[in-house]
Amino acid sequence: MIANNNNLGNILGVPYTVKDETLNSVRPVFIETTDDKVENDYEFARKNLYDIIEQGQAALNDMIDFAKQAQHPRAYEVVGTLINNLVEANQKLLNLSKQVKDINKDIKKEGPNTVNNNLFVGSTSEMLKLLKGE
Repeated sequence: MIANNNNLGNILGVPYTVKDETLNSVRPVFIETTDDKVENDYEFARKNLYDIIEQGQAALNDMIDFAKQAQHPRAYEVVGTLINNLVEANQKLLNLSKQVKDINKDIKKEGPNTVNNNLFVGSTSEMLKLLKGE
């Protein structure tokens, strides 16, 4: 899919400029920020990792069949490397979930961090005098 100029900055996540054909000038285009950016990025990265893992598993099955038929050490080395890469991709998927969970936990913790408790020590008559300003 080819992105047009209007969506290029949104895809890349950076501000960009678009040449205005009617004025023959360049005007800046600003990207809108949303609160769901973390969730969107998480879903996008998660989907990509799932696709990579699924394709890697299919390639691994094919490579295992090939290595059995070829009985060549290099083929088995490639199978071992592919297994290692799939393990790393699975670990990255788990780490991504943990990072998003930590980010969401930090966002929910926003609020007052300081609690001030005022305590009056004295009798009720002293408190009434204090309240009346005497």
